[in-house]
Amino acid sequence: MKILLPLLLAVSAHAGANTTVTGGTIVDYVVGNPDLSTLVAALKAGNLVDTLSSTGPFTVFAPTNEAFAALPAGTVANLLKPENKAALVDILTYHVHSGTVYAKAITDGEKITTVEGNDLVAKVTGGDVFINTAKVTTANQFASNGVVHVVDAVLLPPGKRTIIDIAALTPDLSTLVVAVTAGGLVDTLSGPGPFTVFAPTNEAFAALPAGTVANLLKPENKAALVDILTYHVVSGAVLAKDISNGERIKTVEGKYVTATVNGTGVFVNNAQVTTADVVATNGVVHIVDAVLAFPVAPSNHLWFRGFTGGGFNIWQCGEVDAGPRMPDAIFDGSNRAALQAYEDITLALFSTYPLGSKADGDVNLELGRCADKNYTSVRASSGVNWAPDQLMDGICAKQCSCDFCRNEPSQGFPQCPPSQLPKCADQPDDPAAQKWCSLCGPKYNKEIEIKLFGCGNRDITSCPHPDARTPVADWARVVKDLLAEHAVAGL
Repeated sequence: MKILLPLLLAVSAHAGANTTVTGGTIVDYVVGNPDLSTLVAALKAGNLVDTLSSTGPFTVFAPTNEAFAALPAGTVANLLKPENKAALVDILTYHVHSGTVYAKAITDGEKITTVEGNDLVAKVTGGDVFINTAKVTTANQFASNGVVHVVDAVLLPPGKRTIIDIAALTPDLSTLVVAVTAGGLVDTLSGPGPFTVFAPTNEAFAALPAGTVANLLKPENKAALVDILTYHVVSGAVLAKDISNGERIKTVEGKYVTATVNGTGVFVNNAQVTTADVVATNGVVHIVDAVLAFPVAPSNHLWFRGFTGGGFNIWQCGEVDAGPRMPDAIFDGSNRAALQAYEDITLALFSTYPLGSKADGDVNLELGRCADKNYTSVRASSGVNWAPDQLMDGICAKQCSCDFCRNEPSQGFPQCPPSQLPKCADQPDDPAAQKWCSLCGPKYNKEIEIKLFGCGNRDITSCPHPDARTPVADWARVVKDLLAEHAVAGL
């Protein structure tokens, strides 16, 4: 006792007047303090009990039960789940310093390095000590392997939260965390990325048809679950301010989401962004209010894209879907020859006559969509008449005994020559006879929308432009040859 007493007095003098000697380890002290029971549960879930019972020494800033309760509702329960262990350990080790730091020795503005790797910043004012924004309410609880300072707030590590950490710390994303775990995507979304994640809330998942989520979480449905989840992930970090109205954004799953930006906010497909730009170390999270529905393509579509410009190597890409202007029957496999004829003749004709009018140079028309070549930033859209007179006049006169010519010079179409043929009206098709008279009538020749896109990532070097092609010198000869080649198709 004569030896122990001077030792205790020496410890007290060094640590400060409110020093308490616990007689056990840091864990013994925490376990013995009823107001730290949530911390005890967290240490157990994070498998840190043995570490904080070891030799140390450590300094622990211990949040009270009230501090944990002040976190957003459901956060603690979420962090205690096994799938969120990594995020929990990051938070807990951000409260631990390797070495002994007593309250009396802490100076204003001092940085205290944590086991987690980031620094805590101390503030000393009016006799009170703050660690980040948390106040030390009980200081210098001396243990055999270090010291405990009780604080009134949970300390959250800055700038070290991955996308998975953010999801784990957001109670309303707990269903997403379960789904990502079941899909085996935790390591991917904890990796370097960067990624952009459109994160559906629990309510968004709950709005799906009854039983959908439970079914997707079954091991046998993992592939379908991964498809859905990766449709919510974009390679690269995209902030809300960089998303443009009408932009098509390619997902990791391979399909595109379409953005809408208006006075109400930012929408992605069917979902509204409710919380934007939650920045992580490996990307950014946008919380959305619906699970993104896969785009439903038209049952029949025929996409053409064309490149214009080229000055200073700056191109723009326009696309149009001719499918809605064509009869369904032409898309049937048995009529593939007729569809092929339409494609071939259109490509040849438009290479010299963009949108039906003579032009210098090459409009570089080809099959496919602009986004397939990384042109996704919408610049403009307008209505145009699609099928040119030069393509349809002869076909309609021969097959359907009518005059397709629309006599619309203001739209780039030349004045129609005098004709004894009646104006084409809607007529039924006769695929067996290879007659496609509906293509000549007004139903399939209404104005069609064409969208113009710029390079999606604003780096023109990564946006392929069309290869140079030799302009067609005699378009009439080309079309005539194609018509003869495809005569069996009725065009």
